[in-house]
Amino acid sequence: MSDLESSTGPEAKRVADDVAALKQDVAALIKQMKEVAMREANRFGQDTADKLSGRASDIYETVSETGRKSADAVTARVEEQPLSSLLIAFAAGFIFSKILTR
Repeated sequence: MSDLESSTGPEAKRVADDVAALKQDVAALIKQMKEVAMREANRFGQDTADKLSGRASDIYETVSETGRKSADAVTARVEEQPLSSLLIAFAAGFIFSKILTR
């Protein structure tokens, strides 16, 4: 049995060393996975922010253009019919003043 005991000692040491190396490798792998996940999350967040920014810009341009068209249409209408426009503005102001004084 002494042959068995003497051969078990170095083998157990090698297994323990292998387990320690495996623990280090797993720790390094987990660290790398975290770094990759963070990079991907940041990239995804930046891509999403870029898309949202582009969409907000498109909406702003659409609303601005619609506002300009509406202002141009009102201006043209006032120029075509100034008396009617003045009466409508007076009536709207009168109604709003009655609503707000209550």
